Amino acid sequence: MISVAPIRQALPDGSVATIPATWAEYEEYARSRGDRSIPRFKYANGLLHLKMPTFEHGQLDAIVADLIVWILNQQLRDYTRTTPVTLKVPKQAGIEPDHCFWIEHWRAVNGKKRIDLATDPPPDIVIEVDVTNFTQVDDYQPFKVPEVWLIRADRLEIFSLAPNRYVLTDTSRFFPDIAVQQVYGSILGAIAEGASLPRAIRQATPDYLNDGQRD
Repeated sequence: MISVAPIRQALPDGSVATIPATWAEYEEYARSRGDRSIPRFKYANGLLHLKMPTFEHGQLDAIVADLIVWILNQQLRDYTRTTPVTLKVPKQAGIEPDHCFWIEHWRAVNGKKRIDLATDPPPDIVIEVDVTNFTQVDDYQPFKVPEVWLIRADRLEIFSLAPNRYVLTDTSRFFPDIAVQQVYGSILGAIAEGASLPRAIRQATPDYLNDGQRD
């Protein structure tokens, strides 16, 4: 039986590895991982890529995910989100975003225990933290995710799905009136000065989202 345990034990935090694998072997590796979320998997073109996230990885993911939640709640918009989750195109590709948000299509997946892209819509936004050069935006093309938010340390980049590729954009189609990259930078600055994440988000988000209230 294929087991991911020896690989997991050999990989320190922050490391990545690539091994040849069939689709069946990829699925067996995923089963052998059980309920654990590490290592993170990405599969395509006969290669299984593995990543061991770091503490920094989790912190950066939390910043952007909590920012999205804050904005959606302030705008009184419905959504469904999840992490971790595995997205698959059977026998072709598998990927595990750090965070997924369904905004326009939240009803289609709300309350479900599993997601099947053959019948369910892809997430509207996925968040990917890349501190190890593990992520390529075009990895998401088979899954038809409308937006990929890619975090590399102090940079947040938003990529929008075009007919044949992802295109770097200045704004999110889901938050067209908010300069989210600028807000992200402000949050990092506030945290560096000692603010907690919730306080940093309140300080950095636009006034109209906070009803003029600032800490």
